[in-house]
Amino acid sequence: MHPVRIVLTQHMPVNEYPEKMQEWYHSALKELENKVKHYTPLICEKKKPVPLKQYTPKIVKVLEFGRKQAGSKKEQERKQLIQRHKRELKGAIREIRKDNQYLARMQLSEIMERDAARKRKVKELLGSLATQEGEWKAMKRKKWKN
Repeated sequence: MHPVRIVLTQHMPVNEYPEKMQEWYHSALKELENKVKHYTPLICEKKKPVPLKQYTPKIVKVLEFGRKQAGSKKEQERKQLIQRHKRELKGAIREIRKDNQYLARMQLSEIMERDAARKRKVKELLGSLATQEGEWKAMKRKKWKN
């Protein structure tokens, strides 16, 4: 509290304060003087610094023909499982693509059949309308001639 005492005694214009404030000021100074105990400042415990990660390369012996020497059996099995998984994943993706293509072809053929049926029906309707119109005109001509 020594820095606080210095601020209170040297840097405060106490005479300009009202009486109540001056009383509080003097009581605070008395409290600080009565409790003159020296405490050691708090210090954090020393911790060992966290070491930086050393990125040292893993040295693998290279045999003839550029092949790497296998590490352990677990590592080999793990690599084989990863390769098998990748291969099966590629096969599954290929199958899904084939299925999607087949479904798209089937949907397209259904749409084409519906369109063809609609066109055929429209043609039939237009043909029947044309024959009706022809018959109507023929009937009109007969009426006018008579």
